[in-house]
Amino acid sequence: MTGRVLLTGATGLIGRHAVGPLAARGYEVLALSRSGRDGIAVDLLEPAAMRRTVAGARADTLLHLAWADGPDRWTTPANLDWVAATLTLLRAFAEAGGRRAVLVGSCAEYDWGQSVLSEAAPLNPATLYGAAKARLGQLTLAAGPSLGLGLAWARPFFTYGPGEPRGRLFGDLIRGLSAGQPVDCTDGVQRRDFLHVDDLAEALAALLASPVTGAVNIGSGLAVPVGDMIATLARQMGRLDLIRLGARPRPVGDPACLQADVTRLRNAVGFTPRHDMESGIAALLRAEGITPCG
Repeated sequence: MTGRVLLTGATGLIGRHAVGPLAARGYEVLALSRSGRDGIAVDLLEPAAMRRTVAGARADTLLHLAWADGPDRWTTPANLDWVAATLTLLRAFAEAGGRRAVLVGSCAEYDWGQSVLSEAAPLNPATLYGAAKARLGQLTLAAGPSLGLGLAWARPFFTYGPGEPRGRLFGDLIRGLSAGQPVDCTDGVQRRDFLHVDDLAEALAALLASPVTGAVNIGSGLAVPVGDMIATLARQMGRLDLIRLGARPRPVGDPACLQADVTRLRNAVGFTPRHDMESGIAALLRAEGITPCG
């Protein structure tokens, strides 16, 4: 048995995929969420309830995924609430005997003026979401030794997977194509580092089980055109005819390329992704109950 892990945000896009990889590594998983579905019900924004839950759990490891995740996540003031809640959670976890924690940030912390981003790249977030994550990462990494914690700060790049809420690329594509509706897209020439959520969950479990501390990028290490991802999904659904590339303008300042330098993830953590573009999208469609074509 590796130990007992507190998993926050357990019913979210990433959290529900993390339970399996954690259990496979020998962790006893205590899954926390507001609903308590398949785990423990607790509102992490209620400090007293959160402290009671953490104290009673007696976990030695923590994987913290919970955060505001609505369509307004880039701008909502709730980002500030989650900074405060995470700091309280981390102190409560350390006081309860916790020793190892992985907290999850974002590639939105970086200055997107660079194409290939290492963990040493400048932090210059363009959104409140990115700023909240960046400042929280700096605070928690600085506090880790004082709290007696081996702490890693994961920075995922562009995650996709089944059950995406409205406003996310692949969920919107699947809903539109399944309904037989044309889907307006940008020109798709911008390149992004995509990672299937199953691979992200495996990477986080590997990072938690490792002794690695500090910031760690989580990505594939390969940036592909967004249009190629869109076309692959539409082709596997047999509805390439419904994709209208270039029908929507790209946002002002949209970066041409964002790619993770995954040297630390590969060499220090020992993780490489299982999925490429074709297999990742096929896995996504199967999880949505759609049989891929070809």
